[in-house]
Amino acid sequence: MFTNIFTNLAGIVTSDNETLIEEVAILFAVTIALLLIILILLVMFIFIRGKKTWWTTRAKSHMKLLATSEKRMLASVLSEAIIKLAEEKIGALVTIERNVSLNEYTDLGVKIDGEVTSQLLQSIFIKDSPLHDGAVIIRLGRIECASTYFPLTNKKISSQFGSRHRAAIGISEQTDAVSVIVSETTGAVSIARSGKFLQIENLNNLVRTLYDELASTKEMAQQLQ
Repeated sequence: MFTNIFTNLAGIVTSDNETLIEEVAILFAVTIALLLIILILLVMFIFIRGKKTWWTTRAKSHMKLLATSEKRMLASVLSEAIIKLAEEKIGALVTIERNVSLNEYTDLGVKIDGEVTSQLLQSIFIKDSPLHDGAVIIRLGRIECASTYFPLTNKKISSQFGSRHRAAIGISEQTDAVSVIVSETTGAVSIARSGKFLQIENLNNLVRTLYDELASTKEMAQQLQ
């Protein structure tokens, strides 16, 4: 009789233990699942927030961060340097970053982070300078770097254009950057944007053309009034 009682009690205890283990296992599985869901949501939140920040930074026009007077000054100083380089037939390639980041190329060049001055630009491109090969990148009104290199265009262009021109067209095909090129052979000045060249026939118009590239149509119209 007592044997049956103990056997029944043992069965009940065993059954309760199995039930408890099952409940703990279920609770543990639910907890793990909830933690995984929270982790996934957290990762998604961080990714989406980072993506939004990246897009906002990418979409913000660098040129809009400059005041009208700063754009006018940049166009004037850059024009002065380019005209002097052209007169001496010193080859040059100056690229102005706009909406699309050129970090990939600034990292390849020599860091400058200096004020844009005619003297500095001329000293960079003189033939004895170790920085004269490659391009200068201007970002937010400052010289970010020098002696960097862009991918050359595969487009068929006139044989009168050298590697600087091919690089200027190449970067304009991949980004919205604007480049000013001085031919080492002829001293001719041209602007590359959107995969095309704009020849500057009259250098007296260069400052107005450069400002037109930096400013909006509305701003340009106001300045010309």
